[in-house]
Amino acid sequence: MAIETKQNNIDKYILIGRCDCDSVVKFPFYWCEEIIDEAEKVGINVIDLKRENFSEEKVTKHINDKKPRLILLNGHGDEICAMGYNQTPVITLNKNDYLLKDKIAHIISCKTALLLGQFAIDKGCKGYLGYEGLFHIKNIHPEPDKDKVSKMFKEAVNIASKTLLAGKGIKEAFINSQEVYEKHISACKKIYFDISFSDTERDFMQGVIGALEENKKNQVFIC
Repeated sequence: MAIETKQNNIDKYILIGRCDCDSVVKFPFYWCEEIIDEAEKVGINVIDLKRENFSEEKVTKHINDKKPRLILLNGHGDEICAMGYNQTPVITLNKNDYLLKDKIAHIISCKTALLLGQFAIDKGCKGYLGYEGLFHIKNIHPEPDKDKVSKMFKEAVNIASKTLLAGKGIKEAFINSQEVYEKHISACKKIYFDISFSDTERDFMQGVIGALEENKKNQVFIC
């Protein structure tokens, strides 16, 4: 019975890595609050590695100790690594990507799905959702909680995390996120021709549409 209880506890952990080191990554940092609240409502323990705690050492330790079933990382990245605090690598191809074995990963950063995601899958990762190109965020206010434009990007990201949090598959998370991207792309295209818009506002809206379209195109799932 003791062994069974321990296993049940392990299944109730998720790990979130997030940092607010610059004006870009502080947006996903803030978006995570919604995911943490959602997890706590359903009795899932959140390992919240934020700011300087979002390091390779801490990520490795908590994955090995707690064995979270879901890994959510938010920060900068490139083809071979997902980065944490001050753009230091936390998961790196052919170094410690084995940590994602038997896990589902949702990585909000640029380019990690291009190589890192596939190599992690080859090493036993159950599912990887991320971006094989650049991940874009548009905003009009510097503070995430006060910005309306970035909420469109937040919804597309968080619906995927919420889907995975609910125990659904990586493909369903991808589809749900793609639908939200498409919803906002269509809505922005409709208001683009609002006659009250100035040329500057219309140029900005075109940039928002382009960013949403790029994210939608660059997002992939691997399983």
